[in-house]
Amino acid sequence: MCTTIKNPVEERELLPTNVTPVHYDILLAPDLDALTYTGSVKIRVRINESTDKIVLHSNELEISSASLSGPAAAQLGSDSLAAASITLEKSDETVHVAFAQALPAATDAELTISFKGILNDLMVGFYRSTYTDAEGNTKNMATTQFEPTDARRAFPCWDEPMQKATFNVTLRVKEDLTALSNMDVRETKQVGNGLKEVAFNTTPIMSTYLLAFIVGELEYIEATTSGKHNGRPIPCRLYTAPGKSEKGRFALNVAVQVLEYFADVFGIAYPLPKMDQIAINDFEAGAMENWGLITYREVALLVDEATTSSRAKQQVAYVVSHELAHQWFGNLVTMEWWSELWLNEGFATWVGTLAVDHVFPEYHIWTQFLVDDLQRALNLDSLHSSHPIQVPVKRSSDISQIFDAISYSKGGSAIRMLSSYIGLDLFLKGIRIYLQRHKYANASTSDLWTALSEASGVDVTEFMALWTRTIGYPIVTVTEAESGDKITVRQNRYLSSGEVTEADDKTLWCVPLGIVTSETADSPSADVLTQREATVDVAVSSSKWYKLNKDTVGIYRVKYPASAVANLAKAIEAGELSTNDRIGIIADAAALASSGHSSTSDFLTFLRAYSNETEFIVWQEISMRLDALHSAWSLEDAAGQAQLHALACSLFSPLIKRLGWDAASADEDSLVSRLRALAIRYAGTCGDKEVVAEANRRFGEFFAGNKSVLTTDTLRSVFSAVVRQGGRDEFEKVKSYYLDETNPIDQRLSALSALGFAADPALIDELFEFAMTEHVRNQDLHQAIVSINLYPAHRQRLWQWYQDSFDQLVARYRASMNYMGILVRLCVSEFVGSDKADEIEQYFAAHDTSKFQRVIDQSLEKIRASTAWFEKDREDVRAWFASSGL
Repeated sequence: MCTTIKNPVEERELLPTNVTPVHYDILLAPDLDALTYTGSVKIRVRINESTDKIVLHSNELEISSASLSGPAAAQLGSDSLAAASITLEKSDETVHVAFAQALPAATDAELTISFKGILNDLMVGFYRSTYTDAEGNTKNMATTQFEPTDARRAFPCWDEPMQKATFNVTLRVKEDLTALSNMDVRETKQVGNGLKEVAFNTTPIMSTYLLAFIVGELEYIEATTSGKHNGRPIPCRLYTAPGKSEKGRFALNVAVQVLEYFADVFGIAYPLPKMDQIAINDFEAGAMENWGLITYREVALLVDEATTSSRAKQQVAYVVSHELAHQWFGNLVTMEWWSELWLNEGFATWVGTLAVDHVFPEYHIWTQFLVDDLQRALNLDSLHSSHPIQVPVKRSSDISQIFDAISYSKGGSAIRMLSSYIGLDLFLKGIRIYLQRHKYANASTSDLWTALSEASGVDVTEFMALWTRTIGYPIVTVTEAESGDKITVRQNRYLSSGEVTEADDKTLWCVPLGIVTSETADSPSADVLTQREATVDVAVSSSKWYKLNKDTVGIYRVKYPASAVANLAKAIEAGELSTNDRIGIIADAAALASSGHSSTSDFLTFLRAYSNETEFIVWQEISMRLDALHSAWSLEDAAGQAQLHALACSLFSPLIKRLGWDAASADEDSLVSRLRALAIRYAGTCGDKEVVAEANRRFGEFFAGNKSVLTTDTLRSVFSAVVRQGGRDEFEKVKSYYLDETNPIDQRLSALSALGFAADPALIDELFEFAMTEHVRNQDLHQAIVSINLYPAHRQRLWQWYQDSFDQLVARYRASMNYMGILVRLCVSEFVGSDKADEIEQYFAAHDTSKFQRVIDQSLEKIRASTAWFEKDREDVRAWFASSGL
């Protein structure tokens, strides 16, 4: 049987429950010139136990007064009780409001607190974002980002997901400004001195991290749902800074369709009276699902139909769908604590993909999911330093470290595997039971499994518990019986290092085998491996090939015997396997080579089966595997590096010859366009002379004014190739393109990331300086350096910059330290060498990295695994190249 485990016990650091909130009345008066605000909050609370002190969250707020009124005060013979003391505890971000007398139990009260705050530049709490108007003036808007624990930066509150309440928000702002919050406007009144108060209707009961309010000069476009699935039309608005709203038309149309789709799929009408979306210039997260007022980075929401790349446009559709999914899964039903974050993010990842596939089937988004999510999750979860999908979270400082590929991508992949196992219709039936049963409340993973088991008749808890509660996943090793009609399958823990100890290998997962053969290609078996090893009937001798994990649905790797690998290679060459299966096979082959389960030369030989491959998504996976090989072989000598570049050219240059540089028609498939761009980037940066020459020619024409020579997809690839092979002139032109704010934001960011391809060390040093100026928003710093580590000669320079800038970076991102983790991954994880890993480890040991230590551990483990791979297979790869003719 699958291994059974008990629920993990968590010692959570939570507020006392002797007093709990019921309703908040919030009044805020932001000053966009002084970048400060004043506020008051009246919180209706329930006194559950007699106490003389109320403890709630507050962070970096200046509290001037606190008092208590209502029935609790009346029982003590007073209309209002002033606080005897107000104590701020900075270390745990709380405020302790003490009273001279104990408050009576089982009574209600109103706690009123007055406070002041700063509209910070940290992209958390109630903060400021800047933009440039049509006249070139810098303007401010005030906006919010509260997830996971920053509502306490905006107003004193019980800032925990279980402490749900209702909210009334009132914003006192200048008359010419727009004010937004989660709900629609109840009343607007003039209050003198050129100010107005905008009061919003009462929210449903909800968690603090989902509250939002925004003030600024805004414009909007609007559409309305049909009302078919909601019972009433829902007005949907998309807000931007002045002059940009029409670029939101695509996202607005997606939102209308997806809002109706989810109301139908979930069987529950969207519960709020409106749905607003807004583009924010300074925004650390990609987007945030605030109930009824979703905030986005501009690049995640705005589309210029003529100039936005197909990749960026698809991403907008996905992000909008993901955030709308949260309106039910996360907002209507909320995880009970952050250890269940995956209930929000894993499900939204899966169902957001489901919605995009519904609206845009031409994107083949589920196939892209294999590369963008499943393989991403498998790569991270192959490390000792990974974490379970359901990860114990003790304190607030730990929360940001789990917003990663495990919670999102492995969580989404687990949902995909489960929905395939029990069937989509039964799965969605279970989801409807879960949402209906727990709406306006909190729930746990076990609640979800209960609903799905009820709908499907399958013991979902037994099947799924290990996938969410344990680190890692299995490798399934196949051996063939001599009789030719059976195979033996054995599961063991897979680690990228290949160093699996007995202690590592205790888990027995429930592994859906999904076996198909050339004779049963569309009918996968229902076998589930629950033991360490089992024998399964498979017609090996009478089939041309067999494959486990049909369509790459399961979260595991497969190792086949050599004869089966050869047969699969023939099937790939003959076009007999699905795109999903071709992706899964090459991904497994590469992963098994890096971990030592097979040789790298076997992987390189297997690549030849893909010489006639036509699908972009398969080539995307191949390119990522080659990137990993290039990175791990960065200590190879010049001749070896040249051979790797020649290999890349041999694979990608023929694609350019086949596809050409220009689209064959105006309505070319977006995936074909992206394949062309991928091939140009790869061949160009690896030095294909013909590709580089054509890239330079088109680059010159582009900057001479002929914009048609580069498509929305090839611009990034050409910029990257030309900067890598060029010098200062090319660097400065790409930089100027980035600085031109009339260019679409996704293309500007592509230009920024292309600057990191520069080969000249002096240009890289200039890029470091430029990245820290006002020309690069804090949220985009990683875009400036993301490409530098692709060039081994500059990795030490990048690492030195990180060390030199460490204090400055910590000061800049002190409120969102997960960004420090992003920078760690970019600056060190591509190194090779045990000595380098030791050096990096010693450096971080001397600094406070508690809020991003998990990423450091993962990066160090990756360096050591890459080092082991290189040392193990260096001679093997040299021998392969010697015999290959490259």
